[in-house]
Amino acid sequence: MFDIGAMEIFLVAVVALVVVGPKELPRLLKTVGGLVRRMRELAAEFKDGVEQLAAEAEEQTDPFAELRKKEGLRPGMSAEEITNHIMRNREREAEAEGKATADSNKPDSDKGDAS
Repeated sequence: MFDIGAMEIFLVAVVALVVVGPKELPRLLKTVGGLVRRMRELAAEFKDGVEQLAAEAEEQTDPFAELRKKEGLRPGMSAEEITNHIMRNREREAEAEGKATADSNKPDSDKGDAS
């Protein structure tokens, strides 16, 4: 990321030693280390946020994801296969609904009521 060599680091260390002094240098290094750690944490948090936004955007760009999941559609199905699959699902639902309606409309005498 930064193209800093050994000579540049040595020069910064000498300048820091001269400007700050040998007594305050350990405290300065500790402070700089804490700042670097905090910057890394912020960068990681930012990266996680961007990845989460990208995942949400990907979910929103596929308007048929919920339909595919509900209907049990597989990737690579042709339009005809999808249509046939959905029509079969609707026929099964209609049959199940018809049976449930027929069962609830049976007279009480058919249910085994011996009067």
